[in-house]
Amino acid sequence: MTENQEETNHTISEDSPETVEELQSQESEVIEEIDELEKTKNELSEKEDQYLRLQAELANIRKRNQKEKEDTAKYRSQSLATELLPVIDNLERALAIDVTDDQGESLKKGLEMVMESFKVALKNEGIEVIDPLNQPFDPNYHQAIQTAPLEEGQEVDTVVNVFQKGYSLKDRVLRPAMVIVAQ
Repeated sequence: MTENQEETNHTISEDSPETVEELQSQESEVIEEIDELEKTKNELSEKEDQYLRLQAELANIRKRNQKEKEDTAKYRSQSLATELLPVIDNLERALAIDVTDDQGESLKKGLEMVMESFKVALKNEGIEVIDPLNQPFDPNYHQAIQTAPLEEGQEVDTVVNVFQKGYSLKDRVLRPAMVIVAQ
């Protein structure tokens, strides 16, 4: 080597304070930083996942609450209707009685007006009568309390007599109709 080259190498060595140990130390620090960065990325990913799951859960809660509100509004008159059904039954029984004098006729006329008001109020709330006479028996809407022998012209499992009317509110049965079924 020439003297000039040795001088240049020596100068580089002197100007470059980095030794192998220092380079390894820096490399180790860079690796630690990369590991810390990866760890932070993983934590961020987990937090994003938790955030998305919480968002989905909140959306489900909102939907459930909205459905409950709609059901509450839809069936708000259910408990009142259930309480009034026996009153309607009693009014129908009273109307079925034959009267002979003018005073009884007046009373019956008043009861008919009350009954008509009840019918209008029930209809306005979406409450309908389940009157299955001569219809096929459906255990979802009818409650069989008795069977009767099959008569001419009747089909098996047909409602032949309604003991007590049933009522439904929209798509929900408030009270099934009590019926006698032909067998």
